[in-house]
Amino acid sequence: MIPAGSSFYSEEELAGLGLKSFGHAVKISRKASLYNTGRIEIGSHVRIDDFCVLSGCSDGYLKIGWFVHIAAHCFIEASAGVEFMDFSAIAAGGVIYGGTDDYSGEHLTNPNVPWDMREFAWKPVLLKKHALAGASVTILPGVTMGECSCAGAGSLVVRDIPDGEMHVGIPAKYLKKRSFRMLELERRYREGLADGTYPCGFCRDLGAGAGDRT
Repeated sequence: MIPAGSSFYSEEELAGLGLKSFGHAVKISRKASLYNTGRIEIGSHVRIDDFCVLSGCSDGYLKIGWFVHIAAHCFIEASAGVEFMDFSAIAAGGVIYGGTDDYSGEHLTNPNVPWDMREFAWKPVLLKKHALAGASVTILPGVTMGECSCAGAGSLVVRDIPDGEMHVGIPAKYLKKRSFRMLELERRYREGLADGTYPCGFCRDLGAGAGDRT
């Protein structure tokens, strides 16, 4: 029975999705679609909004850390693996490809044709701590977004973005530096979770290291 007015799965329903693992305070919209869930790991304080499509793929994996937000209408195909580290996020309409067909014209290119007539580029994608992908950003296979980096709205990210840089455009190029003050705010937030300033019974039991995997 779905609780009246509830737009997110209950704890019991999350347990029935077949996820490899999930933490506490996880909010996944009932309107999101998850595939190959046995290859999806989700930390705590994670929110996945309406109309997202997330696939661990048959040979890939999707790892979502703590305090991660995946906004509405995102598509994540983790053919070779996609990882969101703590406090990273992707805004509405964002797309991440862990694999892609060869578009040179030398091969056929869709799942309705034999495998031996296709060619692929499968490379993992990593969003490090506090990395942000703006609205309608597309991230291609093999990209690493560095700690505290950002891709501006509508960008096509085809190469790595270094720590603390904002890149924009098609393809995305350097625009400016980004503040690292968020690292200090993260420290204060974790301390607040541990001492009860920001109430969460689970995190308070874990202490100041709640969710910290660094």
